[in-house]
Amino acid sequence: MEQLIYKKYKTSSAKIGENNRFRQQLWLDLKCPDFNSNELEALDYKKNELVSFFIDYNRCHNQEFANYSKKTKKDFFNLTIRPRLNNSSLQIQNSKSEARSVNFENKFGPGIGVEAEFILPFNKNKWAIILEPTYRAFKAERVKPVNNLTGGELVANVDYSSIELPIGLRYYLFLNNHSKFFVDATYVIDFDSNSFIEYTRNDGSMVKTFDINSGSNLAFGLGYKLNNKYSVEARYQTTRQLLGNYDLNWSAEFNTSISIILGYSLF
Repeated sequence: MEQLIYKKYKTSSAKIGENNRFRQQLWLDLKCPDFNSNELEALDYKKNELVSFFIDYNRCHNQEFANYSKKTKKDFFNLTIRPRLNNSSLQIQNSKSEARSVNFENKFGPGIGVEAEFILPFNKNKWAIILEPTYRAFKAERVKPVNNLTGGELVANVDYSSIELPIGLRYYLFLNNHSKFFVDATYVIDFDSNSFIEYTRNDGSMVKTFDINSGSNLAFGLGYKLNNKYSVEARYQTTRQLLGNYDLNWSAEFNTSISIILGYSLF
């Protein structure tokens, strides 16, 4: 090991001079066919330039090396595309008429979200705030035989699409430098769009129609992430009321029993 020589000094004319002997040391002791004297003359006594020079020297001779000055990027923000498959159901209840009560059984449907994740800079980056606008849709039809309606059948249709906005916290459990489990809990605000529930007779004539006015609910997830790039999550949501503006005789409870969510982090 040898000390590189570099020194600033005051000249006799009260100016600042430099002793750049380190350039000669490098030229004499670290030979490489790719180096030339002009490059050495332009080399400044600065950490980044000297580190770059030693890296070039080791690569020139195919030597293994470790760059201890290289800083690991601290990743405090992630943006992730998250397609999913939702298993959902809807139960409409009318307390005065059992004939109007309809159960839309579990049905699979697609959805997609874009998640913004903000890693909190404490507790070894285990906590994060998540925000994920998500599009989802649920369409179904159910024909129910009834005695008190012309045609003897009640046809119930639901057309429900919305943008969900889950906001919440995530906690990571690190397995190693490349993989980790996580759990999260979110409060889900729902913005429905031109959604409705309607009842018709079997000839298509209208019996009753509702404009959906969805409420909020909670969601809980468990997942796994690999290389801070790929992820998979299973998420459960509590029941959400879809008929908030109607009288107490009517209720429509929408439930997503499970969502399987894949993720790919853009950055």
